[in-house]
Parts: sequence; C-alpha cells; structure tokens
Amino acid sequence: NMPAEFVGNVVSDEKTPSYSTVLCHLLPGKTTRPGELLMVEIEEGLHYSLGRVREGREVNPYETADLSHMRGLLGLESPSKREDLPRKFKVVSLDLLEELIMEEGNNWRLREPQTIIPAGSKIFKATEETAALAVGLKKNGNGGVDIGNVVGSQDLRVVLDANKVFPRHVLIVGTTGTGKSWLRGVLAEEINALGIPQVNIDLHGEATEAAKELGGQNLIPGTTLTVKLSSLTEPEVLGLIPYLHELHEQIVTRAFLELKKKAGPEGFGLDELLREVDKVGQQFGAKPPTMSIVRARLEALRYVRVIGKGVNWANLLKPSAFINIDCRGVSHGELQAIAGAVGRELLGLRMRKMVPPLILSIDEAHMFIPYGEESPSSQVLREVIRWGRHYGICLILITPSPTDIDRKIIRITNTRFIFAIEPDQLDALRGVFADAPEEIIYRLPKLEQGTCLLTGSKETVRHALLVKIKARKTTHGGATPDIINEVKNFKANPEKVETKPDQASYKEEEGLGKWSH
Repeated sequence: NMPAEFVGNVVSDEKTPSYSTVLCHLLPGKTTRPGELLMVEIEEGLHYSLGRVREGREVNPYETADLSHMRGLLGLESPSKREDLPRKFKVVSLDLLEELIMEEGNNWRLREPQTIIPAGSKIFKATEETAALAVGLKKNGNGGVDIGNVVGSQDLRVVLDANKVFPRHVLIVGTTGTGKSWLRGVLAEEINALGIPQVNIDLHGEATEAAKELGGQNLIPGTTLTVKLSSLTEPEVLGLIPYLHELHEQIVTRAFLELKKKAGPEGFGLDELLREVDKVGQQFGAKPPTMSIVRARLEALRYVRVIGKGVNWANLLKPSAFINIDCRGVSHGELQAIAGAVGRELLGLRMRKMVPPLILSIDEAHMFIPYGEESPSSQVLREVIRWGRHYGICLILITPSPTDIDRKIIRITNTRFIFAIEPDQLDALRGVFADAPEEIIYRLPKLEQGTCLLTGSKETVRHALLVKIKARKTTHGGATPDIINEVKNFKANPEKVETKPDQASYKEEEGLGKWSH
C-alpha cells in the first residue's frame, strides 16, 4: 500500500535536508501533531523514508510586532486566519527513522536512513502497513495486542507482538490521573483474549469489576488467599514478628533456614517452625525464659491473616484466567509478604512447568522494588525480572513515582508506557526514552489524559511513539469519587449512600470514566 494523503513537500534550509532530518512545508489546510508518522517519497512506489514529527512552526511575515501594532492603531482586521496569503505557511521538522525499499515479490526491505532526500520530494501520511513494518509493530490478529493508535493518525493502530513484549517485561509510569490503570485494563482485556493467564496484585481494588467481567476471580488476602509460611524469606518472616531481640532473631532465622533446606514442594507451617526453634534453641544454649519469649513471639504469626495453607495455583491458572488479588486494607508488612510469596511461588511453579506461562502485574511497584534499599519482596521480583523470560513469567510494573523504584529494574524492562509525569521524575527515566527527541520528552509533563510515550528496544518497539490508548470494554475502577456529592448524600440519607468497592479508596488515578477513544 502506498502513502495516501499528500500533506506537503521537503524544503531546504541551512541544515536540511540531511541524513537524519528533513523539513516539511505543509500544504494549506493540512495539519500534523508532534510524534505523528509521515512518509517521505524518494522514488515513487519503490523507496520511502519514514519520519516522525519533532517540531513545527508558522512563518507569517504579516503578523510581525510592528505590523500588528500598526493595524491596531488603524483599526484594521488581521488577515492571519486566511489560508491564501502567499508568504504565510507552516513547516514541521521530521526525524528520519527508517528507509523502506520495495524488492521483488512486493516486499519491503528496511534499512537505516542513508539518503539525503532532495528538496521538493513529496510527503504523505504514513500507511498502517509501512508504519507497522518500520516501527516494529504487528498487524492485528494472531498474537497482537492492540492498545490504541499513533497520535494524529486514527488509522495507524499500535498493535504489539505479545511474544516479544511480555516476556521482556513492561513498565507503566505516570502521575495521578494520566491513564495508567486505564491502560492496565486495556492490557488485561487483550491478554485475556490471547488466552494468557494473569495475576494482578491490586492495592486499591481497581480491577475487581474488570476481573469479574473477564470471567476471572478476586482473591481476598486472609480469606480466599493465603500464602505458605515456607514461601516467605527470613526477612519477610521477621518483619511479621514483633519485638525480637538479636538472639531471638538468630534462633528464628537459623530454624527457618534449616526448614527451608529440608522442606519439599509441600512446604511447612508454624508448628514445624516452632519445633525447629526448640532444636536450634538447645544448640544455642538458650535458657527456658528466652525460649518462652521466642515461642510467644512466633505465636503472633497465627494471627497474621495472610499466612495459611496457600492456594492451588495449578487449579487457578487456566487459559485466560484473571486472578486479581484485592489488597485493600492490607498492612504494609502483609503486602510485602504477599508480593514476595506470590512471586516466589509462581516462579517456582513455572520452573517446574506446573503452571502455564503467565503475566504477573504489580501496582505501586516502587513499594516492592525501592530505589537504594532492599524490601522483603524485592529479591524475588528482581529474580523474576532477570529469569522470568526464560521460564515464561512476565512482569507488568506500574508506578507513579519512577524516582523511587530501582533504576536497574527500570532499564531491564523492554517496553515502557510513559504517561504525563512530573518534571522532577524525568531524570529517573533518562535511560528508557530510546530515540524520543528532546522536544517530545520536554512535553511529557503536558501530555493529555490517555496519551503516552511508548518506547522499547529493537526486539519490541524500534522507535518511540506517542500513542492514544483505546477505549476499554471493562469497567474502569480507577475513578476518583465525587467527594462533595457523596458528603451531601451522606448527610441527607446516610443509609442509602453506596460506594462501589473499586471507588472506596482515593486512589492515585484520576477518573477516566468519561474519556473515550
């Protein structure tokens, strides 16, 4: 398919055309947007270069300051809105991304830009076929993940290759109300349609309705979800036991590690740990009062609601399963235990091929993989990041605060969705902007709701794109409640006030409920 809509021509200035950049003179009435993809014709039907809009400006000698001032004094009307003025025009600069050359059999071959394109060459809107080929996208269909369209081009669908994107992990960042949970919902729908099971650690109950609508299941920590004591690490266990002194910690740690060595796939529980503590206490020469204190402290684990017999992941993780872990009201220590244990259990099961390949999604990821420090769950999540690709467990990490997340983890993720972000957060993302120009990076804090910068690697997304995320089919649970209206209703008739579970916490996402594609 050849480029369709003719929008302008290559023009020359002191620095362009060059191997990397051209200027486009836009025809009257034609418009483009930053990040939009255009095709520059080198040889009609045979040779094109794909360009991405970097910046644009209007040349208008009729609206200089002195002429505008003079018209104001004389009471004359401005001609600026007219499109037929001979010296008024718009130019946009294009970064050249790839050249496409037609070969025998009507197949396009890609190569890096190596042609100085002559001034006067025609420029068109890019077609879906050529843009997808040059950027590394997939035609919609088998194995495709449709997330929306390229900004400024409704017809250019952004369809990612699931086999390339998910095994290399995904990062979603953005400040409050920009569209992170909306995108996660779109991904959930696409993953479900592909038949891939997914587990979502949901801190704010945002995915509870979507999980049900996709035929999934909500697990509640302490009731329908517990984790085995043996699935925890010693820091996670110690974090759940109050008031342990140094000797107490040493006894518990030694006993726990000894059981870890002996335990089989079925694991162990608190009773086994108590018996092992007695043995270790004797080896340490601990006195009866000391052992009484240690046992009493360990008994506190019986009241940690998330510790129990565990769940049968093999039964839960069927094709298209959506297992949403609703963590509202769970303490920080319990959250760490859940994330660490679930990640550890799933990785272990995948290594033994006892469950199918799956996707593990974690909201507020900076809480679990913090920058500059260790959390109880960070070790296993780092292991999933490093080894998950080899075993078929894929991570989606979501955070509003990339400065607070481990920088190495940010860089290891191969596909990143960057929504509007505060300027002070940009430094943490410097290594993941790929070939996005500074002009687009500068605009990131101003991106409109539901629009993101998509970047990746040569294996996933070859060139950075601005993407408008498509409409969701499932219920969006990240909406912020109308507090004033709810307060009024509460005062008037409190027994009738209804708050949906997915709106009960004032989550960091603003509502996208009314936003549509």
